[in-house]
Amino acid sequence: MPLLRSLLSRHTDSEGKLSAKLPKSPKSPKSPKSPKSPRSPKSPRPLTFTERNPDYLNQCVGCNKVEDLIRWNIEQQKNGGDRVPWTLLHNSFDELDKCATKCEICRVFRQSLLLEEVTFDGVKKIQDAQGEVIVRWQETTATDGAPSTFLTVEVEDGPGRAGVVNCNSQSEVAHLALHADGRETAVIEQAKEWMNVCLNNHIGQCDNLKFSSESPQLLIEILSPESIRLCENQSSEYVALSYCWGNPQTLSQAELDEVERGKTFTTNLDRRHQPFRIDDLPTTVRDALYIVHAMGIRYAWIDTLCIVQDKPEGVATMHKVYSNALFTLCACATTRATAKLLDRREAWTQRTEPCRLGGQWLTTSDMSLNELRLRSPLAERAWTLQEERLSPRMLYVSSSRFHWSCARSHEMELKPTYEQKVTKLHRPVYAASDRNTQMPVAQEFLLACHSGTSDLHAFWADIVKSYALRNMTNLKDRLTALSGLAAKYLSASSLDEYLAGIWAKNLPEGLVWKVEQAVDIDGNKVDPMAPKWPSWSWAALPLHTAIGTDAKSARSASFQRIADDDIRTPGVRVDVENAVKQGEHTKEICVTGRMRALWKPSSCRIDWSSVSRVVEGEERFTFATNPEQDMHAIQSVSGRVLVYEDRKKEVVGQLDFLHDVRRVQSGQVELLALEIGETTMLLLENCGEGIYRRVGAAWDVRKDFVAFAVCEVLILR
Repeated sequence: MPLLRSLLSRHTDSEGKLSAKLPKSPKSPKSPKSPKSPRSPKSPRPLTFTERNPDYLNQCVGCNKVEDLIRWNIEQQKNGGDRVPWTLLHNSFDELDKCATKCEICRVFRQSLLLEEVTFDGVKKIQDAQGEVIVRWQETTATDGAPSTFLTVEVEDGPGRAGVVNCNSQSEVAHLALHADGRETAVIEQAKEWMNVCLNNHIGQCDNLKFSSESPQLLIEILSPESIRLCENQSSEYVALSYCWGNPQTLSQAELDEVERGKTFTTNLDRRHQPFRIDDLPTTVRDALYIVHAMGIRYAWIDTLCIVQDKPEGVATMHKVYSNALFTLCACATTRATAKLLDRREAWTQRTEPCRLGGQWLTTSDMSLNELRLRSPLAERAWTLQEERLSPRMLYVSSSRFHWSCARSHEMELKPTYEQKVTKLHRPVYAASDRNTQMPVAQEFLLACHSGTSDLHAFWADIVKSYALRNMTNLKDRLTALSGLAAKYLSASSLDEYLAGIWAKNLPEGLVWKVEQAVDIDGNKVDPMAPKWPSWSWAALPLHTAIGTDAKSARSASFQRIADDDIRTPGVRVDVENAVKQGEHTKEICVTGRMRALWKPSSCRIDWSSVSRVVEGEERFTFATNPEQDMHAIQSVSGRVLVYEDRKKEVVGQLDFLHDVRRVQSGQVELLALEIGETTMLLLENCGEGIYRRVGAAWDVRKDFVAFAVCEVLILR
């Protein structure tokens, strides 16, 4: 590897910084009118020194380094040689920011970083970062099989997001110059246009996804940009706000006071029926009211104002608020209620132009709506899941642009400031790193319920998977914050029954959720007042737990639920809210199925490492040294258990909690396996008197594992 080492040797530039030393690339042909070449490999000039390049654009020394990287790696790509992985662009974001006022190419790199941040807090962290800005070379394969290249831009001590700069040798790609101020009339008018298109053209489609004709008991009437009042039983179109209050433990006292002043209590409710100024409301709330008023809408619903905090009677029916709203305003740009929702949009403060570097046209990518949803602070809160999934229309506000989403269309703010064209500019949307396939469309669940899709369980499984990862302040709301989605599910499948987060008709599929890794619970932090959810429900897991819900298995003919009233009487109208509330308190279920000990008495315990091998990134198990011996193993850190029986395929299960892993290791618990599907099992602990507790699950089990087991009746708690 002497060649690669020579390519990666480091040198000190004129400011004393170390950077990757690139081999000298072949000189590009000069334009007849071009000034002298900007590149001088032995020059001591600083990274910010700028000269005109052959395209008559200003190009700094840092961009020269990136050009050398591109030219060298493209040549090596053709010849199959080693690539240089990265080079230094600037010594800090501040240096890049200042250089971009002169260097048109630096503007693209700067913008790529800023467009990655959904929140204004994230933008501020980039601006304050002191680490070096480096550019990495990336290669990928396009959908048509052709190789493609792009660059990523990173700030070494920044928030961790890498900017994406696409490279295209064929032709230039359109650049945008959106308004730097989200309060600009043109920005608000764009959002209003999207709303009106939906209202006028999507009749019988988006409007039919409302839950009911009900309006919230309290609404905010916006009298002017500075004045509002609360009004009761007002049957009018309104906008609902979805936002983050913020973590009370990280808010300053001044911020806590600001949040508190915005709340409605029984003591100030009467006063708020009279006009009052919005000055004391949280900043996010004030900005949201500005957007609603500027769009010509008179009424809004915001929880801090419209729910009486010391008498929260409407919490359980919040799903109706969002489902029946004209649209939901999603505050993606803020992490707390005291932050600005409309602030200076730094990504657009410096206008980018079509530019080339190393023979490649450079452009930033536009973040897709699904990527925005994944990165939004709203994706971390439990309550906001149903706020989004039940809203027929949504307006998303991020740190760089507005997005619109309804059942018929998804729009992105693309109108440039310098030419008011209706036609969209063609730009790549995360061509290099799109993750659209990881997240369903926001209205997918609503559309499935409306269309009468026979099997809603796949949608529910996705909802539960996302919900389990989210956070909430009060654990008593663990299932309450999901009750709106459950009510919508039950309204579309009225013959089903809700069982503490799982549906009776899909009980075999719902029971076999599986944690990615055994969860460690700190006994000192467990709230003794928190509800005790049944062990078989995913609600028993701590917040922020990653689970799998997509086990693929045919149902076992022997597994059944035993219940007095399994199926509701056809034709009888169900009060879905009460049915869901009742189902949330389910503590036990009675089932019958084939059950056996997970491992035989003759099985010997072995070390996991003695049979585990990693081959091409995949874990495999080998029992070649003693294929006739029954054996089992427990992996302490992950909580996985392995069972091998005489010359048969091994079975791998996953325990839910680390304290159960320790109990199994010490022999305090005998694991039992209950067949749920043909290839899925629950791992149980016998608590006596026919009562069993779930301790884990196993997928991809061989079909004959319980072939000789006895069918038993048991109660799961």
